[in-house]
Order: sequence, then structure tokens, then C-alpha cells
Amino acid sequence: MAKNMHSDLSNLQNTLTIINAFIIDAENKQTLNNSISLWLNHLKHALFDARDILDEIECQSLRNQVLKINGKFTTKVQRFLSSSNPFAFRLKMAHKIKDINQRIDEIASLRMKLGLLENHSIGIGSGSGTRRTSTNASRETHSYVRSSLVIGRDDEKEKIIRFLMDPPLDNDDIDVIPIVGIGGLGKTTLAQLVYNDDRVIEIFELRMWVFVSDDFDVKRLVLEILKAMHGMEIDAHMYSFDQLQNLLREGLWRKKFLLVLDDVWNEDYREWLELKKLLLGMHDVEDEKIGSKIVTTTRSDKVASIMGNAYKHSLKYLPEEDCLRLFVKCAFQAGEGKQHPRLLEIGKDIARKCRGLPLAVVSLGCLLYSKRNESEWKKVRDSEIWKMNPQNDDGILAALKLSYNHLSSELKLCFSHCSIFPKGYEYTNLELISFWMAHGLLQTKNEDEEPEELGEFYIQELVSRSFFEIASEEQLVIDGLISEELDLLGITYFKMHDLIHDLAVFTMQSERAVVKFNSTNVKEKVQHLSFADSDEGVPTFGKMSSKIRTVGFWHAGQNDLAITEPFVKWISNKFKYLRVLNIQGCNFQFLPDCFNKMKHLRYLDLSYCQRLEKLPDSICMLQSLEILNLCRCVALAYIPKNLSNLVSLRILWITTKVTDLSFIHIGNMKYLQILILWNCDNLTFLPRDLSHLTSLKKLTIEACEGVISFEDEGEENENYSLKLERFSIDKLPNLAALPGWLRQSDKTLRYLGLSECSSLMALPEWLVNMTSLETLLIADCPNLTLPQQIDCLQNLQNLKIYGCPQLVERCNQNTGPDWCKIAHIPNVEVRTSNMDFRLPVDNFVIFTEVGSLFKSVLSVFFGLDYAPNLKISGLFGLIYCTCKNSNGFTFTGMVHSHDFPNKLLSSLAASNSAPKESSHAISAVNVLPAFRIMDNSANTITKHHGGSRDFEVCITRFPNPCVLVACNSFYSLPCGCALTNSMSNGSKPDNRPRNDSSSQKSTDS
Repeated sequence: MAKNMHSDLSNLQNTLTIINAFIIDAENKQTLNNSISLWLNHLKHALFDARDILDEIECQSLRNQVLKINGKFTTKVQRFLSSSNPFAFRLKMAHKIKDINQRIDEIASLRMKLGLLENHSIGIGSGSGTRRTSTNASRETHSYVRSSLVIGRDDEKEKIIRFLMDPPLDNDDIDVIPIVGIGGLGKTTLAQLVYNDDRVIEIFELRMWVFVSDDFDVKRLVLEILKAMHGMEIDAHMYSFDQLQNLLREGLWRKKFLLVLDDVWNEDYREWLELKKLLLGMHDVEDEKIGSKIVTTTRSDKVASIMGNAYKHSLKYLPEEDCLRLFVKCAFQAGEGKQHPRLLEIGKDIARKCRGLPLAVVSLGCLLYSKRNESEWKKVRDSEIWKMNPQNDDGILAALKLSYNHLSSELKLCFSHCSIFPKGYEYTNLELISFWMAHGLLQTKNEDEEPEELGEFYIQELVSRSFFEIASEEQLVIDGLISEELDLLGITYFKMHDLIHDLAVFTMQSERAVVKFNSTNVKEKVQHLSFADSDEGVPTFGKMSSKIRTVGFWHAGQNDLAITEPFVKWISNKFKYLRVLNIQGCNFQFLPDCFNKMKHLRYLDLSYCQRLEKLPDSICMLQSLEILNLCRCVALAYIPKNLSNLVSLRILWITTKVTDLSFIHIGNMKYLQILILWNCDNLTFLPRDLSHLTSLKKLTIEACEGVISFEDEGEENENYSLKLERFSIDKLPNLAALPGWLRQSDKTLRYLGLSECSSLMALPEWLVNMTSLETLLIADCPNLTLPQQIDCLQNLQNLKIYGCPQLVERCNQNTGPDWCKIAHIPNVEVRTSNMDFRLPVDNFVIFTEVGSLFKSVLSVFFGLDYAPNLKISGLFGLIYCTCKNSNGFTFTGMVHSHDFPNKLLSSLAASNSAPKESSHAISAVNVLPAFRIMDNSANTITKHHGGSRDFEVCITRFPNPCVLVACNSFYSLPCGCALTNSMSNGSKPDNRPRNDSSSQKSTDS
């Protein structure tokens, strides 16, 4: 049997390829036929088992490679099937392959009985040009809406109408205004409001509404436009395409028209161009533009980019108060809500649960219309929305699932796996790519493409289709990092709407489970486990599948996990097919030496294990490991010397106490794509063989203050062809020069970021040979000068210079001598680290992030009848503050964010320049000596006496992190003050949480 193994293995791989073509059709049909759903479920689990077999063979092959490198085999081992491999292992694998082939064949043979067709399309909008051939008639829209039934869209309607009434753009194109947003957000309703507005009716001689949907066939659309124009059917069989376009030209000739194209999915620019050409030829070229406009609604940013040339309107979620008003309108008859106060209170929770999605509000409101039983309302409130009526073709799930159905099969899998994380989770591109890659979801189609690149592409596709929303710049304060630091790390954050998350859970079906430590029942088909709590000892699940592929604690909160060594041993013994193990934030010092049993493990996340002192040697036996995250392991003092045995490693993030990393021979990690050395306080010597990492694409070194230089190896580096695309260094104050081997990436380097490197005096002249460089960021490098010939960098698109006074002065657009060298760069952002703004007059003020500059902002009012001028900035951990009150007292100082606000307060208190008397305000000397911050990392309220007045001071550091300070004289300031991104407009604070976890913390405060 072992002799036929090679043939059976080849047959298995061919079968998997063929079966995948039928899976696409089965996924599209499973909601209509329960038998297909069951068949698909059986087939998927058989395919999982088949992949386990293939992975086991690959694992053995990788271990043989390591044995060969270490010289423990005397014979040459080239691949698993060579004669030097153990015969017993090959025999065992041969039996497994034969059995799985038979099992898959039996399941696959049923496909014809179920009427499944072979489908090789890779999804709508994936660049293949494939599309469905018919529209969904049940979703067809019309142009009318009763405006009194629409709530909360007045401002957005006015904005779009202004663009419609504006003069046409100064080009030969027709103005197109896309309305973009997720399904159920109200794009069509907004377009209907605009379409029926009296001002629009007055200025457009002709208005036409066309429902487009999946089928962007130009001839069909011309027919639909003619139908909308004349209000009657036109027989397509009576006219050729040429005759139809003549009818279109005649009907639109020299008329100012508004055309609404509703629900557009087409991402093929050629098809849009063909239709646009017909619409453009409605007047002579020499005439002035008539001012015709097109409004289109779409769920895809890509569609909006293809069609739109004017203003793109990204539709926002409905505010909570508007959701409640809409819900009351749908759930009660006019005025009836006041008669049912208890139901109204439950209704508030239901409306809040909809998270701003009008379709969900309307659906649930209508579901409860005329129902006055309190238990029924509570049942809706406490249920998962997607479980309420999954068979309803007009329901919430159906609207969202339509977007899912338009994804390629690869994107569907990636999206479904996002359900393993909790609602409100802040995904990062690095974590998602790692997770998808560990589960084999990033299968590249050609040799030149890397899985990490494919993962970035998938993320952008999901963002474009509104499955993810990118966290705004004001939100980007994660783990003490502001947006510029995240940019240096190449990290982007994303969030997912709760109902989109529900859809992901629905598509994952029974394959994921959120469990508690003391759970007694886990379904056999579960493959992904996320614990909602932790405990000492091991779980008592009873009988369960050994095919678990994911274990993590994403639902357990951010406190230290109570798990111990026995739990890790239990994992290694119980789940031998584990791909992902995430035990970040655990509180143990040592890991058990049992990782040799986890040979399928691809992704190990030990980040934030801040007491972990030693990595077990058995980690070096994880030859399939692709991602190792040791971020914030600040106590880590021992790293095994054989770490380079991790021959499959692609992403490595290290925080450690060691002083020298040369011993790990990192240059042997030939597949390493991303390397981050972060907060290695004791590190003095970087690995000497960094230049040997010929596959490395991203290298970041941050907060390794002991590093003096990169150790170059002279001419030996010339033998290595590097492929670095991003290189960034931050907080290396003693580094005097960039590594010489960086010049080997002159054809590939696209991003160079330098921050807080005060010893860097000049950029090397060879930098001008970096022909691919697109972005150069220089921040807080006060002595740095630009190369003389920087104007040779013709591909440079973005130059950002922050907090470098001399360089900022030299690059000043009006007076700087270096401006002529950088004038060719399209996007130049040159600024000092100062920003002026005036605070509103109020009895307290709260700030978090203002733009992307501020780490924290502190404002303490010395009186209630004036607002001081405040100049504050922060960049990469430093706070520079200038405060001036109405009496002329000025304080200027700089403190590090870790010492803020304690040092700032003490510095203010120690100042002798404050006035001794004040008729309008208490002086700083009188007040501030009494200020003592008990603990600026926790929520505290303390009362202080200073001078002649009492003050209540509330200081809170939120998870962002940000600093909240509120002062009020004579009476108590309540704890738990609201947060806002900017108070400069005098608006009320906004206390909406950034995510579920921050919501809990804010409430507790």
C-alpha cells in the first residue's frame, strides 16, 4: 500500500480541486434545500480531515529538513517520500489517504442527485468579470417614499441636494454622486427622499429611476431607462441595440435629467464606461454642460470609485435617539407609546441593539407591532437578531446575506472566521492575516504573491464592501500608541458592525463556540473555541471532538488570565490538530515544555504575558509555526537558541529582556516576512544576520534604546538580495546611522519611517537611489537633514516631517532653502509639534484625541468666568504644553506621557511666575500645590483644598488611553463624566463607547 501512496496522494489533491467547484454552487443553494446544507456540512468536515492528513505529511517533511540542517541524518533527505523516511509512518499515511479518498468519493457522488453544477467562478466583483444573469425581482425598488416616515436623514438629504443643485464639474464627464453603505442602512430611502424633493423636481426636466441589481447589462439598462422615461414597456425584440440607443438619444437630447441607478454591484469599469458614453452624448460638444446628474446607490466602495467623479456620500449609522424614534413609529400607533412605559424601556434596549441600522429597527418594530405582552418584547430584546426569523426573505439577515453571497468563496471563508472574535472587537490587519493564514485561507495563485499580500487584499475587499469599517484617526490610541506610531508598525485597525458580526456567526453555523471554563457540553462539530472566562486547573468538557483547530480567550476580557501550566498541557494532549493557540495576557512565569505535541500549530500568541520569563525549548519543534507573537513579554529573559528551527516562521514580534539576539541565528528563517522588535529595553546588539533575511518585507524596531548601531558584515551583504518594502525605527536615541545593507532594497523599499532618533544627523546620500520609495516619515529627529539630491526620488508621494524644528524651517514652502528639493512631492506635510486652539468657556472640559497629534490633553480651570489659551501637542509619547491664563501667567514645559499628568501638575505648582493675587481666578500657586494624583492609571476622585476655594477633581485614564480631568468649584463633580473627541464646538460630550470592553470600563468609572 505504501508504494501506491504517491498516486493516492495525487488523486486526493485532484479530487479536492474538483469538489471545490461544486461547493460554490452548493453554498448558493443551501438556503433553499436542507439536503444540500447537510451534504455540504458532511463534505466540509471530510475536507477538513483531508487537510489534516496533508498537513501531517508536510509536518513530517519539515521536521526532516530540520534534522538534515542539524546534521542528525547522514543521508540526504530531500522530501517526505524519499526512502530514508520511516516506513511505518508512510504506511499509516497511506491507509489514511485511501480511507479519506473513499469517504470523499462517496459524499461527492451525491452531488448529481442534488442537482449541483460545477462552478468555477470566483465571485462577483473579484475581477473576473463574472456576474449573475438575472436580478432579484423580490428586491426591486421604486422611486417613491413618504418623507414623514423617514427619520434622521434630513442633513444627509440636504447635502446631496446641494450637490445636485451645484453647477456641473469643469470636465467633459457627467457628475455622478454615489451613496455608499452596508445593506439595510437606508441608501435607497435616502435616494428616494432626494428624488422626490420639490427642489429636485423643479430643476430637472426629466427624472428616471432604474433598479440595477446584479445584472449590469447595458442593453437591459438602456431599456429600463427608456421605460422610466416614457412610463411604458418597450419590447426588446422589436429593436436592435443601435435603434435603442437612438431612442435614448432622442429622449434625452438637450434635457437636464436626473438618473438614479439603485443597487449597483458592477465592478467592471468597461461596462460602466459603455453606458456612460451613451448618456454623455445628449448635447453638442460645443454647448455648455446642461447639468444632468446621476445618483447611484451601492454597497461597494469599489463601485463608487469606478462610477463616482463628484461627491461620494458614505452613509452613516442612524444615531441612537433617531433609532428609538423610528422604532416607536413602527411598533406603536401614533401616540400609543406613552401608554406603555415599560415596553418603551425595553424598546430602548432593542433600538440600541440595532446599532444604527434602520432596516433592523424597522424589522423589529414591525415584528412587535400590536404585541403588548412584555415577555414577547423581552424575548426579542434578549435574542440574537439573526435567530429571530432566518427564513424571512425580506428580513435583516436576508439583506445582509445578499452582500455575503456576492463574495468569492475565499472571501466568504475569511469573513466567516471573523465570527470567532467577540462583538465590538478591534481587529488589526496583522492579527487577521495571521489568523487566516494559520487556517490555510490565504492560498496564493502564483509564485510571486505572498499570503500576507493576499490577506491585505482580502481586508481591503471586505472594507470596500462595508463588512469592516476602518477605525477613525481619533480612535487610534491603542495600547498607548497614537496613529503615527501605528503607521510606523504598519498596523491598521478595523471594526465590524454588530449585525454584520451576527451574519458571520450565522455563516459559521456550528463550527465555533464561546464556552465557559466549567462548561460540560461542547458540540462535536465545533472546531473553534473561545473561552469567556478562565480558571485554574483544566476544563471539564466531557466528550468532545479532538479536531479543535482554534483555542483562545478573546471573550474573556482584558484582565490577567488565571490559567496555569496544567491547562496548556491539557491543550497539548487533547487537541493534536490545533492551528491557533492564543493565550495572550496569561499570568504565568513559565510554560510547560509540551509544545512538541502541537506539530500542526501555525499561530502562537503569547503577547502581554508580562510575567513570562522563559520560552520552553519544545517550541523549537513547531516546524509548521508561521506566526509567533511575543509582544509585551517584558520579563522574557530566555529564548531558546534553536529558535531558527522554526523554518516556516513568517511573522515574528518580540519583546525581551535579553541584551543580544545574535544567538538565535535569525538569518536562517528564510520565509520570515515581518519582523518587529519592540520595547526591548536591554537590547544592545541586534541580530548580525538581519541582512540575510531575503524574504523579509517589513522590519520595525521600536523603543530599543540601548541599540547603538546595526552591525554590518561588510561586503558579505552584497551576496544577499533583499526585498524589504517597509523599514521603520522609533525611539532609538543612540542610533547614529541607518544600516548599509538597506541599500540592497533600493528596488523594493516603499516606506521609510524614522522617529525619535536624536543621534541621526543626516540621511545617507544613497537614499536617493531608492527608486520605489513612496513614503518618507521623519518625526522628532531634531538633527536630521535631507540628502542633497532628494529631488531624485521621483516616485516619492508622501513626505511627513513632524517635530524637527530645523528641518521644518528648511522645508518651509515660502522661505525654506530645501523647499525646491521637495516641491515635486505630491503630498508634503511639514509641521512642528504645536497646535493652537481655544477652549470653550465651561465649568469643566474633557478631551481625548484631537486629530492625530495628541497623546493626552490636560486642562485645569482656575476659575469659571474665562477660558485660558492653551497650546498643547504630543507626538510619540511627549506632551508639550503652554498654558496662559487671563492674568498673564504662562507655563511652558514638556513631559513624557508616562509621567503625565503628575509631572505637569508638579511643574505648574513649582513655578514662581504665577501672579500672587487675582480678582477673577485663583492662581496656580495657590491651587496646584494641593493637587496630588493618587493613581493616574485608575479612576480616582479626591477633594483638595487650595488657597481659598475647594475643588473636586476627577481624573480618569480610559482604555484609549486618554486623560480626563474635570474641575468644578464649590460642588461635587459626578464621577463617570462623558468623553468627546473635541469640545471646540461647544457641543455636549459624547459618551458612546469605542467597544464593548471600553463601555464596561466607562460605566464602572
